[in-house]
Amino acid sequence: MIYIAVCDDEERSLAVLKERVNALLKEYGIYAEVTGYSQSRLLQYDIEEGKYFDLVLSDIEMPYIDGMQLAEYIKKHLPEVLIIFITSHMKYAIDAYELSIFRYVPKNDMDSRFSHALLDAVKMIESRSNQTYCISTPTRMEKIPYRKILYIERDGKNSVINLTAARPG
Repeated sequence: MIYIAVCDDEERSLAVLKERVNALLKEYGIYAEVTGYSQSRLLQYDIEEGKYFDLVLSDIEMPYIDGMQLAEYIKKHLPEVLIIFITSHMKYAIDAYELSIFRYVPKNDMDSRFSHALLDAVKMIESRSNQTYCISTPTRMEKIPYRKILYIERDGKNSVINLTAARPG
């Protein structure tokens, strides 16, 4: 399953975007859980509490925490997440590139660009899913890329996963 967050402070835009995501996923037979957020800080709180997402679709200009700040926060907590900005503001494109944003879709060009961006993200997520170790508990889920696992050792009845050190950066 793919976990997707959609974040837009405009309720109508959020509803339309979620509907569009669900329709496209259904059309292609892709099973996903799509969660909508009308406040970026609520998405941030959920991630802080351990909620996992493979893909985040976000507006940029939002109150409290804008999309750029949100993306920076998300990347720190979910480094493998793909982020697609869907916005009317092209002035942030270069900054988005520096945050390793997967795609940047202008709202006025949704019809021609959105489907390709979403389907490309899903393909990448699916190809990565064969290369991850999933840990799922009743309260959280985490995917660890195999390339980051040094070794796994036993500690009593538990397993300890030792990971490679994060590169400074």
